[in-house]
Amino acid sequence: MSTVEIIELAKTYGQTEALAPTSLMVEEGEFFSLLGPSGCGKTTTLRMIAGFVPPSNGIIKIGGTDVTFLPPERRGIGIVFQNYAIFPHMNVFDNIAFGLQMRKVEKSEIRRRVAAALEQVGLAGYDARYQRELSGGEQQRVALARVLITEPGILLLDEPLSALDKKLREEMKYWIKELQSELKITTLYVTHDQGEALTMSDRIAVMNKGHVAQIGEPNEIYERPSSRFVTEFIGESNILEVSVTGMADGICDLALGDQKAAARAASTLSVGDSAALVLRPEQVLLADEAEAASGDDLCRLTGIVLDHTYQGAFVRYRLDVSGQTLIAEVANRVDRDVVPDGATVPLAWRAKGAGLLAE
Repeated sequence: MSTVEIIELAKTYGQTEALAPTSLMVEEGEFFSLLGPSGCGKTTTLRMIAGFVPPSNGIIKIGGTDVTFLPPERRGIGIVFQNYAIFPHMNVFDNIAFGLQMRKVEKSEIRRRVAAALEQVGLAGYDARYQRELSGGEQQRVALARVLITEPGILLLDEPLSALDKKLREEMKYWIKELQSELKITTLYVTHDQGEALTMSDRIAVMNKGHVAQIGEPNEIYERPSSRFVTEFIGESNILEVSVTGMADGICDLALGDQKAAARAASTLSVGDSAALVLRPEQVLLADEAEAASGDDLCRLTGIVLDHTYQGAFVRYRLDVSGQTLIAEVANRVDRDVVPDGATVPLAWRAKGAGLLAE
């Protein structure tokens, strides 16, 4: 196992800044994701760590050793790309054995390690199959086995699930995380998919336009986004314009139009400031739930149902709350009636479940 550390790492192409000076540390055995939209610098960062792209500035350390100018094959890394890159003219055994054959490992040792790798990735008995005989998920497992068999200190995964269909992606993300946890291999994962990052990661770095916008554990990133970009990129949030009317015990009292609201206090805000209230749709209590709820941090308002959409596990409501639109997602139950469009309903949320961003 190894750590990965980048110190003021940067990359420019002419006048274009692909990655602004960035520093971060990936701990031993950690599953760390670089998450962001296309062009944010996440793949550039991964390729510099891998040694495929030279940095314009900064230092890369693996296991405490400066590898900034070492070639890829001397960095002790394994990398899996989104397009699998397995050889179609070779069977599964030869694909997985390829790296060991290049290193002149004894044939008996190769056979033993390939068998172990196939068992590891759930493909025992697939030795003689070719690419055309494998599903997309099986091909990705072969690509992963081919990397793991060389026993790298670091595993780099570049959008490895993007070419798979939705159902297979769901299955593979849990499988990869379970395998990584079992092997305890330090893993750096690049993705644009928020669900993948939240499900698989120990920590996430959210990136935007060559900068790291926020680093944190999945629940921290989701529940306490530090900027409007992170708020809007991770999942879905209500963002409501409010003004601060008071502060006490870590809670801000707010004016939302002609109604009163509340949210967690933000250190950058003072009484009288304008702010953006951030509230996830699933945090909103509606109708009977709002009426039955109690607690010191509960804020109560009313809204008018603009429309609703049945989405299976929940019903999604759009509400007018003092001239602003609020989305609520309410669990679908057989004992709960759908609130009709046009109805005025009570709503509520826990102040500790809502955040504030300075305007």
